[in-house]
Amino acid sequence: MIKLINIAELSHNILNEFKNPNIAIDMTCGNGLDTLFLSSIAKSVFAFDIQDEAINNTKKLLDLNRIKNARVIKESHDLYDIYVSDKIDLVIYNLGYLPSGNKLIKTESRIVINSLKKILYQLNDFGIIVIVIYLHNLDESNQIQELTKKLGKEFDVMKYEVLNKNNSPYIIKIQKI
Repeated sequence: MIKLINIAELSHNILNEFKNPNIAIDMTCGNGLDTLFLSSIAKSVFAFDIQDEAINNTKKLLDLNRIKNARVIKESHDLYDIYVSDKIDLVIYNLGYLPSGNKLIKTESRIVINSLKKILYQLNDFGIIVIVIYLHNLDESNQIQELTKKLGKEFDVMKYEVLNKNNSPYIIKIQKI
C-alpha cells in the first residue's frame, strides 16, 4: 500500500538530518507534537506559544511522556531571543492556528518575519529551520517566500510541496551552510 504524505512526518524527517542537536526551538508549540519530537533528538528545547490552551496541551503531552529537557514558554515567538541567546541548531514553525482551537488567533506575517530575521543570525552552521505553511494566510505565505528567496549564499532554501493537490500545506527548509 502507498503511504500518503504526512506534512508533520516530513518536517520531522527534515529536522532529523541534523545529528546530535544541542538547542532546538519550536516557535509555535500548538498541541506539543513538534516539541515532543524535538525533545527526543535535542539536548535542550524551547517551545513558544501565545495561547494558554497551546501551552497547557504541550505541557500535558511532555509530562505524559516524562520529558525533562523542554521548556514551554507563554510568549510570542518573535521574542524568543529574550530566553535563548546561544547558537541554535534546529527551529520549527508550524504556522496558522491551533488545531481545534480559536481560528481567529493565528500567526501573523510581521511576527514570523521578525523572528525569522533574528534567528537566521543565531543559527549554527548546518542548522535547519523548517517552516510548515498552511494556505490560510496567503499574505503570510508570500512574505515568507519573498524573504527566503532573497537570503544570501550562506543559506540553502528549499520548498517541499505537493503539486497535484490544491491548497496543500508546504514546507520551506532553510539550512545554513
